[in-house]
Amino acid sequence: MSKSKPRIILFDGNAVVHRAYHALPPLTTKKGELVNAVYGFSSILLKVLKELNPDYVAVAFDSPEPTFRHKEFLEYKAKRKATPEDLSPQFLQVKEVLSALNIPIFEVAGYEADDLVGTLANKVPSNLESIIVTGDLDELQLVDNHTKVYTMRRGFTDTILYDEKMIKDRFNLTPEQFVDYKALKGDPSDNIPGVPGIGEKTAAELISKFGSLEYLYKNLDRVGGKTKEVLEKNKDQAFISKKLVKIVTEVPIKFNLSACKTHDFDRQKVFELFRKLEFKSLLNKLPRTKKEEVKIPKKRPHIKTAGYKLIDNKRDFKNLLANLKKQEFLAVDTETDGWDIVENKLVGISFSFKEKEAYYIPVGHTIA
Repeated sequence: MSKSKPRIILFDGNAVVHRAYHALPPLTTKKGELVNAVYGFSSILLKVLKELNPDYVAVAFDSPEPTFRHKEFLEYKAKRKATPEDLSPQFLQVKEVLSALNIPIFEVAGYEADDLVGTLANKVPSNLESIIVTGDLDELQLVDNHTKVYTMRRGFTDTILYDEKMIKDRFNLTPEQFVDYKALKGDPSDNIPGVPGIGEKTAAELISKFGSLEYLYKNLDRVGGKTKEVLEKNKDQAFISKKLVKIVTEVPIKFNLSACKTHDFDRQKVFELFRKLEFKSLLNKLPRTKKEEVKIPKKRPHIKTAGYKLIDNKRDFKNLLANLKKQEFLAVDTETDGWDIVENKLVGISFSFKEKEAYYIPVGHTIA
């Protein structure tokens, strides 16, 4: 992705880790250790580093202590299930990955990750472009001329970059109005009540028409029927919901931009960590460090020739199948368009049942 000015990437660590945990299959190491959330986070991190080419990176996490939202609204997130036992250790491993890559981590007692992201975005100099990476839409309220939101639409690999126009096109709202919209419709996952009976469509229509929650309530006489009734009955609840939804952008936090600058990391340390986690498919996705040099061997090793046959027509395919059925043992290898177990696609299959002899069947492509 091209850029016209320096760019900083701000990760909502909790949102991305949770999204990975629930979207990806239960990937485990040979020891039976679940690592799907760590893999997913690491995968999207490396994808972002490559695609968005940032000059600065920072990651924020929730603090374990109750936030001001819990104190003001006791039911806040009360219905949310406790963090699964097999997810908690993965947060520590995610932080270990970030540490190995020399990416700074921000965490402040009493605040959530999106509050820290909002505060960091607020502190970023205006000559930089900020891109927030998250697993949900709450941070759309932070979008402005200098800030965009990069998130997942479905699953984990289908991503979208929201700017002000994209938000307007989808919701017919401005980023500032997104807070009022969520205050009306609520958010069951966080136990934010909203106004009962007001869904996404009605909430968007009301805020688009009146501009804000405050102006809506000053003009309830222009709202009719059942909608007016539920709005009147749940006014306090609507404004409590707005306070819960609103991201804090003034968290007391020290921010040193230069500390977030992307720079060299200990590649061997990251390699060892990824090998321990069995993330072989991610090794070749690691960004190269400036210290790395391509070593060219002085002498080329002797290459032994072998017989390979391309199976690219029905007759050869039929003959190969007949031959395979006669074998007591055989070797099979799949060829893919990458090393990513989530995103890669099958492009070919190889078979061998005799030394120095193999057969290749292209799948979904042709051989020039």
